[in-house]
Amino acid sequence: MIAEFQIPTPVSVQHACQQYDEQHQLAESALEELFRLFPKNDNLNHVLLKVVAVNTLYHTCIFDLEEVARHIYAHSLAIDAALSSADPAAIDLIARLKVRSRTHNFYSFATKYANCHQPQAYPIYDSRIDVYLWNLQLRNRFSTFQHSDLCNYEKFVDVMTAFRSFHGLKGITFKQIDKFLHLQTEPASHAQNENSSSGPGSFDFFPEEEQAL
Repeated sequence: MIAEFQIPTPVSVQHACQQYDEQHQLAESALEELFRLFPKNDNLNHVLLKVVAVNTLYHTCIFDLEEVARHIYAHSLAIDAALSSADPAAIDLIARLKVRSRTHNFYSFATKYANCHQPQAYPIYDSRIDVYLWNLQLRNRFSTFQHSDLCNYEKFVDVMTAFRSFHGLKGITFKQIDKFLHLQTEPASHAQNENSSSGPGSFDFFPEEEQAL
């Protein structure tokens, strides 16, 4: 369990956004420009550039970038339709694929890739945010959910919506909350052992069968 973390307030979120922007301005502006130039996923070269950029700048540990890009390109009609309507189904469409005959769920990557397309509609999931939200839930029960629900994106969005409402963050966007959570959980990310397997959310990517752990 996280020994000490900050409970969000409108002031602390705004302060975190300012700090995040100071630290990550170049990476964020580069991603914004790339996704503005190539908003669709119907060109394989453009998709590969976006996959490489998200994987590198958001540290999602995808090991076969070309395979992921080909998967997104092959399903571009469905993915682009889902993204344009802010449909949570976009996450599964992006995340689930076979790599060398093994089915994977690149869940964290998918949320970050979708976020780059629609930052106000797709809050980011990663293992650090998982730890923070679950420990916050154990502490003050800001919502009703099971730990494994964080790996179901539609439920994850519901949790993030409840997080915003419970803490009085009216007018605060998902993108601003993402920035707060990133800074709030940064020390925990260095402390985690990447070889651990403590259940859903232990990894930024994980095989489909690991979700049952």
